[in-house]
Amino acid sequence: MARVKETEFFISDGTQAHGLDWYAAHFDASLPVRGESSTNYTNLPRSGDAATRMREVVPDARLIYLVRDPFHRMESHYVHQRASGTEHKTFDQALREPTNPYLSISKYATQLAPFLAQYPDRQILVESQERLLSRRGEVLTRIFRFLDVDPFFHATDFGREWNQSEGKGRVYTGAVRLSRRTQARGIRLPSRLRWPVERLLRNARVGGRTHERPKISQDLQRALYHELKHEADTLRAITGLELSEWSV
Repeated sequence: MARVKETEFFISDGTQAHGLDWYAAHFDASLPVRGESSTNYTNLPRSGDAATRMREVVPDARLIYLVRDPFHRMESHYVHQRASGTEHKTFDQALREPTNPYLSISKYATQLAPFLAQYPDRQILVESQERLLSRRGEVLTRIFRFLDVDPFFHATDFGREWNQSEGKGRVYTGAVRLSRRTQARGIRLPSRLRWPVERLLRNARVGGRTHERPKISQDLQRALYHELKHEADTLRAITGLELSEWSV
């Protein structure tokens, strides 16, 4: 994977000005399969023409889109934004903003559409977080086959999971800000140290301040349900996934 987890190279307000040499320098050219995981590539309207730019540079790319229950995703996204210090509204207030990213990013069919227009279906794989958690071996095998790598590869890291209560303390907030600055300079911890350090920071509690997982009001959930249900059903039709664990 890229030395910086989210290069955001193909985003319209991203780092393309650095040039292709800058982007290529994030990867080990000696390895046959290389990747990155910039979640904002599926963050319309911010991502702009990311799919078009991506096709122009890496037309043979294999794209993996990981989705989860839309309401759960919005809750998790909000907690992360609060913990990182970039969100100050209540959850209800944030969701009522006309163009809020919590809702727009959860419209998976809409976010996927630009990539379906630029890449053939065989180069796009959609999976759900719920399936990855409950049927991990099966899903990883499917992903590895899609990437044309050893489908039976296994590593001890596959058993690691973040707890839902993590990522809420002041130490974590400061660590997120520090991480953004260091990653922008291409600085990352060695892989053998990254997990224990991140785990420690996510579990840290300083000053008693936490950001608990919010609950969407019933009125707002009813208002958003049909919109998200339509998006989810469109995604089901595109992918063939049942997504039976979802609330929409």
